[in-house]
Amino acid sequence: MKRLLLLMGLALLLCGCSREESGPDIPDKEGIAPYKLSEDQQELLGAFGMEDSANLFAFHAPEEAVTVEVNAYRLTDTGTWEVTGNGAMSVGTERQPVSSLSGTIAMELRDDYSIDFNISCAGRGSFSSEEIELEQEPLGSTKGYLAEFRPIELNEEIPLAIMVYDSGTSMRSYTPQDYYDTSAFEDMDLAQAVTVRFSDKEIGE
Repeated sequence: MKRLLLLMGLALLLCGCSREESGPDIPDKEGIAPYKLSEDQQELLGAFGMEDSANLFAFHAPEEAVTVEVNAYRLTDTGTWEVTGNGAMSVGTERQPVSSLSGTIAMELRDDYSIDFNISCAGRGSFSSEEIELEQEPLGSTKGYLAEFRPIELNEEIPLAIMVYDSGTSMRSYTPQDYYDTSAFEDMDLAQAVTVRFSDKEIGE
């Protein structure tokens, strides 16, 4: 819990999302990108042993968007993605307390393969995905994250991260784009994905 609070605090520090204007490193145009940490911010994560497990993304959603939703998935034996956790925040149709969606998404990988999330925009929201039990301890893992700015298409999922674990002796590298082709994870012990979607509908619609 202390680590999650640190992640929440860092995400809030990175941008003043309760304000109407964007923070210093929020994209000026409509899109999402990895948040570039300063040297001091990197040292702060390192002091808590989070430099390899925590990632942050900054977004500026299209004017029509009122809701940002983050989904965590696990690949099933049938080759389909199964939701293990999700969370969302909305400014609503009245667009209060801010007029547009602009902020950060922070995620931290846990030893039990759950993922902690913090969405910071018009307030803060936190959630965690489910713990996952594996039959045997993986010998290797590889992780791929959104590496550059990506435009936002309304109501379309954008892959932010791919995490793959296996007890074999070899493993290829992966990128978030592999989310669209699950055959890339054939024979792996565990494949997880994180996506974000910006919607013109309120939560629950």
